[in-house]
Amino acid sequence: MDSYQGKTALVIDDFPSMRLILKESLAKLGFNVLEAEHGLEGIERLEKNQVDIIFSDIVMPQMDGFDFCEAVRKRSQWFHIPIVVMSTLSDSKYTFKALKNGADDFIAKPIALQLLSKVIKRLFDNGWIQIFQD
Repeated sequence: MDSYQGKTALVIDDFPSMRLILKESLAKLGFNVLEAEHGLEGIERLEKNQVDIIFSDIVMPQMDGFDFCEAVRKRSQWFHIPIVVMSTLSDSKYTFKALKNGADDFIAKPIALQLLSKVIKRLFDNGWIQIFQD
């Protein structure tokens, strides 16, 4: 399994138990993990921290995952950060909307560590991060 020591992940989900599960899974992969309860809080975390990858739920109060993705993609300093949207809403219309609004990938909940690891590896090896590295 790859190690992402020194990388920071932002986890945005309104359920504390889901944030904890993801935080523990990402920490096992070597990530430092920041947490936010909704999209607006996620924006605040991005403004104060350097983040390498974002994991966002869709259905949240104040700012949902769709609006969050759109807001991140509008800011040039965050445009390169990969966004993985997670949800129990597995209907293809939600997947399509998430990708249309700027997500790089969609994972249905519950999330298996092995799948999480594969998605991260693909995004870091072949995605935005490699293209925009200095």
